[in-house]
Amino acid sequence: MKTFDFALLNQGYYNGDNWNFGPICSSFTRLYLVKEGIATVDIGGKNYKLSPGHLYLIPALVTHYDHCTSPFGHYYLHFVDRSKQLIEYYHRCELPFQISATNDDHTVFNRLLSLCPDIVLSNPMPETYDTTAGIVKAAQHFQLFPVGVKMEVNALIMLLLSRFFQYAKQSFKTKDERIQHTLYTIEKNLSKNFRIEDLAYDVNLGKYRFIRLFKEQMGYTPTDYIIHQRIQQAQMLFIDGNLSVKEVAASLGYDNVSYFTRLFRRVTELTPTQFIKQNK
Repeated sequence: MKTFDFALLNQGYYNGDNWNFGPICSSFTRLYLVKEGIATVDIGGKNYKLSPGHLYLIPALVTHYDHCTSPFGHYYLHFVDRSKQLIEYYHRCELPFQISATNDDHTVFNRLLSLCPDIVLSNPMPETYDTTAGIVKAAQHFQLFPVGVKMEVNALIMLLLSRFFQYAKQSFKTKDERIQHTLYTIEKNLSKNFRIEDLAYDVNLGKYRFIRLFKEQMGYTPTDYIIHQRIQQAQMLFIDGNLSVKEVAASLGYDNVSYFTRLFRRVTELTPTQFIKQNK
């Protein structure tokens, strides 16, 4: 298993009704443990209810909307993986949004609060902390903690994450060698202007039989799958470098920046400029 390198950004307990935000698409992971009240989170057009006695996970780079109409009491935990290994696991796995909390989970959150009591958010509004400057400042502050504290924090975050990964399913469920070959071809040539006819011919299938089989196995048409893979790559390029929207679009095979922007917004619900402002 690859080694993660977590930096704890924010954590604490919040109880209030000022929890109505979105769209949010952050470069860090959010974990919640709900103690009282009810809230909802919208992800990918689905509405999820957050209720007491449960743990919730919102992975990095997942667009979501938060809603509550009455006091909502919950522990929150924000962290980034500087090794960038965790994002690979998120892409490869389907994880539950909700699991039942245990007494040990409460103990972990309370232990984190006792280890790092001074990184509680003073304001729940994302624009006050979910910015480039806010994330960098929080990560740098965590680096000042004693090495023993950082080691324990990493272990506690791993413990919470492991609770969700116990229920993980592979996103790529296909056992069909032809579709596996196509996925490999797409991954290694992401900027190429693929023709569906060529992908189908490459695995000795007719075009329409190939499209049906691909969607059966992957849940996407080949065209939509390529778009999603490119936009995921674009997100990482925006976070990691100083490339312009035009440069990122071109690196992924899009000469038309307006078209790339429309696709990016369709997948993330943010324009590239909005995403960069939040996450660069």
